[in-house]
Order: sequence, then structure tokens, then C-alpha cells
Amino acid sequence: MRFAILTLLIAACSSPEPRPPSVPPRVAPVIATLDAPPPARDDRRAVVLVTDPAALAAIAGAGGSFDAMTDDRDRATVFAAVRADVATAARGDRDAGVGIAGHDHRLFDVGWLDRGSFALIGLAYRVDRIPVTPASCGDVRLIYRLAYRATSAGVEVASRLPMTVALVLDGPARDGSPSGCRAAAQAWRLDPALAGDALGRALVAGPLATSLARARVHQVLTNAQVVRWPSAARPDLAGHAEYALRQFGRDGELLVADVVDQTPDVAAIAADRGKRAQLLAWLRDPATLAALALGWARLPAVLSASRALSVSPRGLARRANRPFRQLLSPRDVADLPALGSPEALLRRLDDHTCAGCHQSQTIAGFHLLGDDGDDVAPGNALAVAISPPLVADRVRRAALVEALAAGTAVDFTRPVFERAGNLGGRGARCGLGDPGFAAWTCQPDLTCQPTDGPRDDDAVGECLPSIDRRDIGDPCELGPLVASADPRRDQGPRARVTSCGDGVCDVDRVGFPGGMCTNACSALTPIATCGVIADLTPFNNCLARGRPFPECLTAHVNPAGLRRCDAATPCRDDYVCARGPTGVGGCTPPYFLFQLRVDGHPLTGRR
Repeated sequence: MRFAILTLLIAACSSPEPRPPSVPPRVAPVIATLDAPPPARDDRRAVVLVTDPAALAAIAGAGGSFDAMTDDRDRATVFAAVRADVATAARGDRDAGVGIAGHDHRLFDVGWLDRGSFALIGLAYRVDRIPVTPASCGDVRLIYRLAYRATSAGVEVASRLPMTVALVLDGPARDGSPSGCRAAAQAWRLDPALAGDALGRALVAGPLATSLARARVHQVLTNAQVVRWPSAARPDLAGHAEYALRQFGRDGELLVADVVDQTPDVAAIAADRGKRAQLLAWLRDPATLAALALGWARLPAVLSASRALSVSPRGLARRANRPFRQLLSPRDVADLPALGSPEALLRRLDDHTCAGCHQSQTIAGFHLLGDDGDDVAPGNALAVAISPPLVADRVRRAALVEALAAGTAVDFTRPVFERAGNLGGRGARCGLGDPGFAAWTCQPDLTCQPTDGPRDDDAVGECLPSIDRRDIGDPCELGPLVASADPRRDQGPRARVTSCGDGVCDVDRVGFPGGMCTNACSALTPIATCGVIADLTPFNNCLARGRPFPECLTAHVNPAGLRRCDAATPCRDDYVCARGPTGVGGCTPPYFLFQLRVDGHPLTGRR
């Protein structure tokens, strides 16, 4: 059996969205500003997302490191929650344990919380959140990722792990301009020639001048892969992974657990008729429907969950990633006119949730994972480290900054992440006839075809070529899931393997969600590149023996044709753009990248 373990990637819903101090009853789609004519045109550019490692190193060195921005109490609170989530994942599961050897279900090794370090991988100015931060002009986020260096069998190895922490800082203060945010926007426009260390220093001296202090942190957001079942344990789903998402707020000097935004407490609402009535009353409020259409509806805290759980693969086809759909059927909202159809209304609601956001076109549950340097070996390196929706949203956020700085009209409507960044291209989500998805069309050479949607939730498909035109990277094992509220009870499709022309279909049971057409490197098509697929059993046996993972990658891989990818040409859902031996990106299942799985890292079994 084989499993693809190298070549390329994409990554970051920037974590659950913090709850503002207060929320206006309605959110206007456009804020029309009436400033004086804008100043003479200049060449500065809006900076809204920074992933340049050199720039981030300058920010970390100026006080933006994880250790500087948090104290021992903060870290103890966050780490205790992660340990509790891992314990919950293990409860009642006799097959769960740390490490590969002897465990069919592999748990996050919490020892890395103390022995690893959190590296700054991103800086985001969330100007787009102005509609829900009435006291400030959006917020600022520092995103960190757990990483380590260790000795394995006498060899020094290093990798990142599938856990991120975002610190949400107080945003820029409002000013006296009609929009209240013109000065803030102008501060985030910098010389486009700035890069690397110079860019980092300019940000520290400019818009971050008063931000790099623990006192400015008002929320902390975490996302951690707590358990992974390999494809050998879930052959019908090509594997299974669970991610716990948490949110923390300030209570004076202390960091305390908070509810997660826009995610209903399914168990509590299902068990309490009063809460269910309250949920329906909130949804039927005209202000809620208006805000929902713009992407900024806010669920009351009393109905919100204390944590969110997102699962992969298969995105919103997994009922666990759709908490609103667990509570409500299309019949329950049939009388509401919003968004074109009951199905579209429910899907929009779930797109707002933590799980829905973090399983929409993401890199194994993350939208931002950090750029990999040249020192990261093929087989463990991302070619694209931000997700397709975030690639697109970076452009939108920059346009918001430019408009605010110029004093022109601003539209804060939030796009649907499930559709953003790949409008009708190969692998894009599309409508199968439900009127609420009429605008979700495919490019002329593609058609919308059913993929993995459950039979009772089949409004959305995937843009694909006809079966006789399937190419490297296309799905070849499609069929509807049998979805359950408990993701461990989901049943994968009983699908028929379709033709891949001259190639072969790598199927679910060897780790390829929906199957993936591949071919020899000597028979590549124009949309393909030569990557590497690891031999599944020998590779895992190598890790189980405690051998360094670079050694296992070198010894147990085969070349194969993969779909070529980059930031402008994303992979289909459940595949990531990994960096291959030649530096070109190729689409591979996410857990074939060592840094995206919790198991096999050398601390395992040595606590």
C-alpha cells in the first residue's frame, strides 16, 4: 500500500472570531465616508497579512514573541485546556495512545507543550472586523505555531506540529473622521519596497508601536489537532482527524476560558426546548438575517459552545462540522426568505461557525501555517502556507484599508469561505440545482458533479471535467457519506472507482480522500508535476522503530505524478500544496506531510 507524502501545500479562518464588547443591532453593508478629497496619490501599499519569516523575526525580537506576549499564568490556562481536549479524545477509546507503535488512533503528545516552542508565523491586521469592533478599527493578530528541535537516533531533527495560537490585540483607536478609521488605515500603508527585516522594523515603529505588550492582548484563540486516525484505521474516509478550537478572554489580569464565537452548543440546545426556541427567535430576528447576509451575525453567548471540534477530511459533508444543520432542518427555516433557500441559509450559518470556517478549503483545519524555509526537506515542506480563502481575503482586506485611507465607500460584506478563492475552477464547490446556490457555477469546461454530500444534504457538488477527461489530481472514488453528529460514526462512501485514463486511482484506503488520479512521472500532463509518494507501511514502520523522519522519507518513497499547484492554482478540498524536490508545488493529502500529523515525532514515548 502507498501513501503520498510529499510535494506541496496551502493553509489559515484565522481562528474563532472574538466577541466584541458590544454589537450594533444591524451591520450596514457599506460605510460611506465624507472626508475631504484624498491626498495626492502615493506609492504606499496596504499591509494586512505578513508571513515573511525575516519580518516576523524582527517583530518577535522587538517584543512580539510568544513568551514576551504571555506569562506563565496565560500559558498554564491554554495548555491545561489542550491537555483536557486530548484527554477527552482518548476517553473510552482503547485504541488511542501517543505514538505510532501499538496505537491505531494517535493522540497529540502534550509533552511538546513544555518542550517545544511557539514560533511567530503570521501578523494580521483584521480591518475587515470593523463592523463587530465598534470601539476600535478592527483588531491585530499575532499567530504562533508549535515547533521543536530534538535528537532522534543521534540525528538532530526539527519540525512544526499541527497546533496554532493566535493572540488578538486591541485594534487601532478610532479618530474623528466620518468613518472613524481613516488614520488607522493610513498607518497600515507602507513603502512597497520594504521587505524582510526592514518591513518588520517599519511595522514595529509604525502601526505596532504601542501593540507589543501583554496588556494589549484581550483574547487568545487556539487550534490543535488532538487525535488522528490513519487511513488504515478509517479506510472508508482516507483517515480521520479531530481539531479542538478554544477561545479565551481577559478577566482583569487573568486569562479565562470563554465561549467560542458563532458556534451553538448543540447538546445543550437539543436537550432544552427553551434554548431551541431562543435559537429560532434569534434566527428569525430581521436584524440577524440582515447581518447574516453580510457575514456578521452574532450568536448570543448563552447559546454558544465552550469549545468547537472540527474534523477532516470531507469538510462540510461531515455533519460534525455543521452544528446548525445538526439542530435545524430545512423545514425549520422554510418560512425565512434569506439567502435564496433554506439549504443556503443553513450552510451560511455553518460557514460562520468555527468548525465550518476551519474546514472550508483549508490546510488540514488551518488557514495559516507559516512559510517553510529552504532548510525544510521535501516531504515535510509547504509550497503554499495559506489557504485559498485567505489568499483571496488578503486582497479584500487590503482594498478595505486603501478605501478607508482614501475616504471612499467601504463594503464590509464577508465572503463565504467555502467558495472564496476558487470561483468555478477545478475542484471548486458549486450548486447542484438548489436556488440558493444558483450563483455557484463552474467554468465553461467543467460541470457541477455530486461528490461526498450526504443524501439528505446534497445541494453542493464540485466543479469537475467529464469522466473521460479526468486528469492527474482529479477525484476517482466519489460517493455520498452517511453522516452522523458523532464524527467517529460517519460512514464513508461505497464508491465505484472511475477511470483515470492511462493513469491509476490512488483510493481512500491508502489515504487519498475521494481518490486521486496519478500517473508515472514519464507520462505527465500539462497540469501535473513529478512528486513523491511514500510507501505507507514501510514508512510508518520506520518511524515506529524510532528512526529520524528524514531518513524514513529518503528510504521509502516513489516518484509519481501530482497536480501542479501554487497560490493562484489551489488544490481541491482535502489536498494541500506541498513543495517537491524541484521546488514546484504538487497536491497531496495533508497527512502525508509530517508537520501536519500529531504522530511519529521523536518525543513520543519518552516523557
